[in-house]
Amino acid sequence: MARDRILTLHFNDGTKMAFEFAEQASHILVKEAKLKEILAGQNLVIEAEGQVMIFPMTSIKYIAFNSFGAAFAKGPALPKQAITNARVLDL
Repeated sequence: MARDRILTLHFNDGTKMAFEFAEQASHILVKEAKLKEILAGQNLVIEAEGQVMIFPMTSIKYIAFNSFGAAFAKGPALPKQAITNARVLDL
């Protein structure tokens, strides 16, 4: 499995932590369910390099998901209120 996704956690204290990982589910409905679970949960749980890390959602300012190439097109449907096709500006 190719590790073609990056998740970056930006914490309330200004620090950040990034994780590279492979696709977690191939079916679009499973991806959507996983995204909904993450957004609704009180904790984000990540297993990496033999460790299980539990991050309280209250300590996370925002989460950035990045995919490379065509992997992004295969992602879950975003919530209806999501703004799409945006560009980040450096102010």
